[in-house]
Amino acid sequence: MATRTAAALDAFPQLRRRSHEPAANLSGGEQQMLVLAMASVAQPTVLLIDELSLGLAPIVVQQLVSFLAELRAAGATIVLVEQSLTTAAALTEQAAFLERGRIRFTGPTSELLDRPDLARSVYLADEAASRAAAAGPASGASPATDRNTVLAAEAVSVRYGGVDALTDVDLVVAAGEAVGLIGPNGAGKSTLLDVLCGLARPASGRVTMDGRDVTALAFSGRARGGLGRSFQDARLFPSLTVEETLAIASDGAVHAVGIADAVLRTPAQRRDESAVRRQVDDLVERLNLGAYRSRTVGELSTGQRRIVDLATLVAHRPTVALLDEPSSGLAQAEVEALGLLLARIRAELDLAIVIVEHDIPLVSSFATRLVALDQGQVIASGHPDAVLSDPAVVAAYLGTIPAGEPLAVD
Repeated sequence: MATRTAAALDAFPQLRRRSHEPAANLSGGEQQMLVLAMASVAQPTVLLIDELSLGLAPIVVQQLVSFLAELRAAGATIVLVEQSLTTAAALTEQAAFLERGRIRFTGPTSELLDRPDLARSVYLADEAASRAAAAGPASGASPATDRNTVLAAEAVSVRYGGVDALTDVDLVVAAGEAVGLIGPNGAGKSTLLDVLCGLARPASGRVTMDGRDVTALAFSGRARGGLGRSFQDARLFPSLTVEETLAIASDGAVHAVGIADAVLRTPAQRRDESAVRRQVDDLVERLNLGAYRSRTVGELSTGQRRIVDLATLVAHRPTVALLDEPSSGLAQAEVEALGLLLARIRAELDLAIVIVEHDIPLVSSFATRLVALDQGQVIASGHPDAVLSDPAVVAAYLGTIPAGEPLAVD
């Protein structure tokens, strides 16, 4: 066992250097390395891996793929669920391509790479989805000419060790605009959200809100200034009811903060209680949560929890909302309902939305424009139709398209 543990650590120098630190201190890539190292120590005959490359930089993915290739050469069978076709092709010989619960292709991975029409229909949406985007609210003009800029990143660069997560990225968000951030795993999308909300400090560049430089301002200060942020994993208290969760999130309606106010139920305390009840009622109605109001969060499905999480964000009345993979883990029907809900909330609250999303039909159905990133750089920006047909975007998702290969879906 000790020999196998030492061999696993030797495969990942980063883990060897940090072998005495708590696992919670490791980065996302290092935690993925640790999980695979632990699995290898058990010498599995079959190893099931879900989303190997999700959110990881390409250099880290290369290390993981090399490690798994060695495991496979030693006799392990690997079953991989993966969004990145290039990562899957580097590790597997056989592939099954699923879309909305149906297998659309099965056979050699090399043959799948010769079928960009299949992957395009999922990763880059189809022509019908593009037409819907063009006909809907996405047909707006450039934000710089229409409305005031509420959030901007200017020449932002982020480095983690020797890895460039973002390089000279510019992003401008206008009031009430919906901007979709797309790109393959490890492109830097979530890192950009972290920079915008203050969870990551850029190595260079700056972030502004309403024209004010907030680069050095903490997350809490930006939240008070009207910036909201959701995360891929909605961390809500499972024992609280939906109503209690929304009441806690409505703390902005509370002004009487003294213990005496609560004990004596002063007029200020009663006004606050009424204000919180009104806001909770409004959130329940606005986000169609009436059927779940008295249920605990732990009883809800993933999709229902996502809506509650969105409601807690809306409770703070932000002017800009940063959403990170809101459709993750949702069934197709829930994804479609989420898209309609986001479009309605944006219109009713005049809310600017920046959304990181892998579900391209979802994001292109209501986004004003798309910004595509790859390897930490912006490779395309503009109307969803134009971005999704950009050769650089197609290549980033599907690999380089051979010369003469049509980009349109049959």
